[in-house]
Amino acid sequence: MGHELAQLADSRRNNLRVVRLVAATAVIFAHSYGLDFGLAAERREPLAALTGIDSGSLAVDIFFVASGFLVGRSLLRGRDPIDFLLSRVLRIYPGLACAVLAMALVLGPAVTTLSLRDYFHDQWLYRFLGFDLTMFIPMRFVPGLPGSFAALPYPSVVNGSLWTLSWELWMYAILLALFMVRALGRAYPAVLVALGLAYGAMALELWHPGANTAIAVRFLAIFHAGVAAWRYRGRITLSWPLLAVLSLAMVVVNVATQSALLLPVWLVYAVLFVSYYPPLVIERWCDGPDYSYGIYIYAYAVQQTLIWRFGPMPVLPHFLLAWGLTMPFAIVSWHFIEEPVLAFKLRLRRGRRSSPAPTIAAE
Repeated sequence: MGHELAQLADSRRNNLRVVRLVAATAVIFAHSYGLDFGLAAERREPLAALTGIDSGSLAVDIFFVASGFLVGRSLLRGRDPIDFLLSRVLRIYPGLACAVLAMALVLGPAVTTLSLRDYFHDQWLYRFLGFDLTMFIPMRFVPGLPGSFAALPYPSVVNGSLWTLSWELWMYAILLALFMVRALGRAYPAVLVALGLAYGAMALELWHPGANTAIAVRFLAIFHAGVAAWRYRGRITLSWPLLAVLSLAMVVVNVATQSALLLPVWLVYAVLFVSYYPPLVIERWCDGPDYSYGIYIYAYAVQQTLIWRFGPMPVLPHFLLAWGLTMPFAIVSWHFIEEPVLAFKLRLRRGRRSSPAPTIAAE
């Protein structure tokens, strides 16, 4: 039996919080290979060995799909650019600022090989603060702090996960620009065709862009798969047979072309199916805290600190210990930073629209 996405997409009965939590956990698992044993070890991660796509990269793509769907919904339903900008800034920056400051002012001084005087006089500390607190220039992301973690298998990187936030912000900016020039209406199919052609040419290795262009095309394709799912939700039916057909097509095309050509289409459908298909929805987990962002912005630093303190360890113990030690940071981040800021955002929205505040949702 199929269920129309249009009848489900506005409901708070969904598994999106669970999906994002699992994705954030998958990032920790994937990093447990590379951080303990170096970059080459990432290829030994089970999903990477089987498909060529590691679980961390797939998890990031899941975040971008879910973000495209939710953020596209927020903009296209609200049609208020100012509210959109405020919502995006308040969702990303308060938690990010606390994480960056904690790394620069607490973790860095604790693990650096430099004297505190040299540490606080080093220009890279202020580059870290300047670029990672703003996060709007992907090419200027600074992953390390002076004298920190230089001897680890994945050296001199304090928090490598944060680089995707710059691209997330650019996805928001490009989406807003498309909205402002009315390219999300009748012209949107042309935008999707252009993105599809660029992504397809890159996936099939007919086009070999530079590294940053390749990242931009990948994220744009994944993000706008989510936006398009919201935009055309009335034409999407969630059903087991369709999921099976898309999954089979994904595997066949992957084997035949040695590429992830159908990944954006398959991933958005799979994520929305798991999130919204009524028999799969876990009612008691539909509302409540959303710890996924906190896990994402703190886990890498926790993992590097574990290796700095105890040395490389087997993947499973590292993963379990890192997840357990990251959760308190995520819990504090949600309850004392993210949730109060979201409540503040809703008060601002109520003041601007003179209407009752809705239930808090981590858009």
